[in-house]
Amino acid sequence: MITGTGSGTPSSRTYFGWQEEKVAFIFGVSGQRAALLAAGVLSAAWPLAVSDVRKGLVCWPVAGLLVALAFVRIAGRTVDEWIVAAVSYGLLRSRDHNKFVSAAFAPRSRTRPGAPAPMDLPGILAPLTILEAAFGNGVTIAVAHNRYERTFTAVARIGFPGIGLVDSSRRDLRVAGWGGLLSGLCTEGSPIVRVQALQRLVPESGAALRRWHADHLTEEAPPLAREITAMLLATSTLATSQREAFLAFTMDHKRAASQIRAAGGGAAGAAAVLVRQLKSLTSAISGADLQVEGWLDPRDLAEVLRTAFDPHSARVLADQRAGAMAAATVGVHHNGVPGVDPALAGPAAAEAKPGSYAHDGAHSVSYVVHDWPRNQVYSTALAPLLGESDHRRAFSLHVEPLGPRKAEQEVMRERTARDVAIKMRQRTGQIVPEHEQAALDRARAQDRERAAGHGLVRFSAYVTVTVTDAAELDDACAALEADAAAARISVRRMWMAQDIGFALGALPLGMGLPRKRF
Repeated sequence: MITGTGSGTPSSRTYFGWQEEKVAFIFGVSGQRAALLAAGVLSAAWPLAVSDVRKGLVCWPVAGLLVALAFVRIAGRTVDEWIVAAVSYGLLRSRDHNKFVSAAFAPRSRTRPGAPAPMDLPGILAPLTILEAAFGNGVTIAVAHNRYERTFTAVARIGFPGIGLVDSSRRDLRVAGWGGLLSGLCTEGSPIVRVQALQRLVPESGAALRRWHADHLTEEAPPLAREITAMLLATSTLATSQREAFLAFTMDHKRAASQIRAAGGGAAGAAAVLVRQLKSLTSAISGADLQVEGWLDPRDLAEVLRTAFDPHSARVLADQRAGAMAAATVGVHHNGVPGVDPALAGPAAAEAKPGSYAHDGAHSVSYVVHDWPRNQVYSTALAPLLGESDHRRAFSLHVEPLGPRKAEQEVMRERTARDVAIKMRQRTGQIVPEHEQAALDRARAQDRERAAGHGLVRFSAYVTVTVTDAAELDDACAALEADAAAARISVRRMWMAQDIGFALGALPLGMGLPRKRF
């Protein structure tokens, strides 16, 4: 998806301007669909070319099948796309590459057999390692290094006041602040190539509440009060939940190559450059009314990953962290160290199924946002999807800022494609559909905003729902789809790619956007 700035007036407080990315091979048809169509046309024309109609009994049904494979859609995807996905998943499954085991089964170093097991993550997360960088004043942060993409990502835990209960002017200021943060990254050659905003809704563990109760409980308390309080604390997690928000900034090694060399080179130099970029973004983040509660260190980031893979561990880790915080408050020593060892961040076992992802006793289903609202919406449009839920839910927005030259190319390509399509219809006497005219108007509006200095970004969003009981998975999926419909967005289940969807939708690691199809 590509979007520009808000197009509503201050009185309406509505926003629009996103454009769905189209396939850019030929006439909006992908390369494999064009190959199928070409094969179908050749199959249909072959009997006529050789003047043997009898061969048409074989060639013409084949031609019809090839055309159907290119145009018939099932659940929003063409038949050829389903075949490619099914064949790819089948090949992985035949070699058990859809399964992952770690922990006691993790491979040990051949050169150092006695060394601890390295960080072991499944699927597309395998190239990731968690590094440590100095942020200043004795503070260290985690840097997720993707060896394959050569990117470096830092993650901040964010506190935000929300926009649901504030007046419209304050709401617009907060949205404009977020837009200003993204616009500041739309500069030529900016090292920050991606921004990920992740919000997940998790059941409240009650650890802090139980710790406070234990510290303030006196021996003179009546037995009946003790009993009632214990019952309330035991059931507190059934009706309460908490939100966790993270903001991940990803730096590309290629974009910052000269700065990394000047900083000493290697991973250490890249981490130093990333820290420098993060410090320069502090004012922009504050301008969006976002409070950085802290940049995650390696153990904190590993805990975020671990609780996503293993929800059962969340309560134990929350109790451990609450105990450490309480001990630090009163100035006493605490044996436990909060967080998780990065070597244990991944799952002990996981399996990617066609429609779900099983990991450490939990089951997840991931969706990609296929279509956004097609009309003007308020800034609270996603409220139904981000509202209270009976199950764990994560919503992840991946944003890729575009430089001025790239933005101009994208906008002009979109304007040209829309304008040519409309003129071809007018020249042949066809009626121009309203959606084509509306798309051209949006492309022109984006071009005007770009010329006025506004930024342009590519973005994509994913939603993941997680349950600990497989019997509740269908109910959780139905609730998520209903909330998405209430938000007027269309979500599509990521069949044959659930492990990838989980990595993109539930983990704040700044993974890349999908490449444009050709």
